[in-house]
Amino acid sequence: MKIMTRVFGITGTNGKTTTACMLKEILEQAGNPCGLIGTIEYQIGGKRHIPVNTTPGRDLLRDLFAEMKEEGVEQCVMEVSSHGIDQGRIDDIRIDYAGFTNLSQDHLDYHKTMENYYQVKKQLFLRCTEGAVINWDDPYGKRLYAELRETVDNSSIKRYSLKDTAADYYGKILEKSLLRSRFQFFESGNLLGELEVSIPGEHFVYNAMLAASMARQAGIEFSHLRAGLLELHVPGRMQQIGSEEDTLGVVDYAHTPDGLEKLLATLSELKRGRMLCVFGCGGFRDKGKREMMGRIAGFYSDYCIITNDNPRGEPPENIAQAIEEGLRPTGCPYCIVLDRYQAIKRAVSLADKWDIIVVAGKGHETYQLSGDQKLPFDDRKMLRELLEKKYEKTYGESD
Repeated sequence: MKIMTRVFGITGTNGKTTTACMLKEILEQAGNPCGLIGTIEYQIGGKRHIPVNTTPGRDLLRDLFAEMKEEGVEQCVMEVSSHGIDQGRIDDIRIDYAGFTNLSQDHLDYHKTMENYYQVKKQLFLRCTEGAVINWDDPYGKRLYAELRETVDNSSIKRYSLKDTAADYYGKILEKSLLRSRFQFFESGNLLGELEVSIPGEHFVYNAMLAASMARQAGIEFSHLRAGLLELHVPGRMQQIGSEEDTLGVVDYAHTPDGLEKLLATLSELKRGRMLCVFGCGGFRDKGKREMMGRIAGFYSDYCIITNDNPRGEPPENIAQAIEEGLRPTGCPYCIVLDRYQAIKRAVSLADKWDIIVVAGKGHETYQLSGDQKLPFDDRKMLRELLEKKYEKTYGESD
């Protein structure tokens, strides 16, 4: 059974979730309900399902699209993972529009090489039927654009950029702060207006550019872009907890070298005090990332605490040691506290007013995978409670 709902598929290493949430809001601002299938949840109308995978299996996808048909939901935004493509999970899905965020090291435990990883991602764009939008500022994006132009209808492949004014969709950043990012949006060299997102960081502007560009390619009016982006908050993505005047906590899903660097580089530009980073790496996953992430954290941070992420069944000490090999040469002071709650508590105790505590790696997740157990754990909840206790005030819910 082929699925006939209009589908927007988004792939890349980082930014899929944020872009998907942004695009869904834009499409619904245009007046039509939109389904969402991704890392945080599967959403159909008012119903929310806990995700099994970022891109679910063929049978579950078939059930989700059948539910959309019953609910009168005629369009859907999907995060499309490399595993989902490679394992044929989306083979029954007609992808109308595809979007590419970026490509950097991740999942090499599965794909083995970056070339394999890239070739799998490329498959999504060879099967989209209406159009594609690609990050022109990403090296793999440039390659993908050039290769696609040789094999598909040139008019259907578009570029978005924050650097090249000649790109089909160009964004010029006007303001960056902890409260928002504001930028001008150009289409084919013509200024359509200003857009704003209430999430700091250039990488989130890239996400907004892709969402806006895919919407424009699908014929959505510019006014809907502005309304859809304005009030969007994505759980566990640059999620701020506490107060900048006290100690600001930031929880983010950054779990790749590229994601962590973008997160810490953004906050290092905006900080007024020190930046303390709490992070780890997942067990039995791409071990080559660990030293790299240690080096990145040490370069940008004023203090680091290495802790457990989702160790699964791998000895946490081994993971921490690999991270330490990259962190130590940077000269950044650090400690290892494998208990994640105690690590966050340590950061809160060390922080002063105007400091920023970054807790990276798990974002929206409300569990920790340790051994064969799935234990309740929410970085946002823990950090909020500890900051409230320290400053004897209420900051409100973290979501």
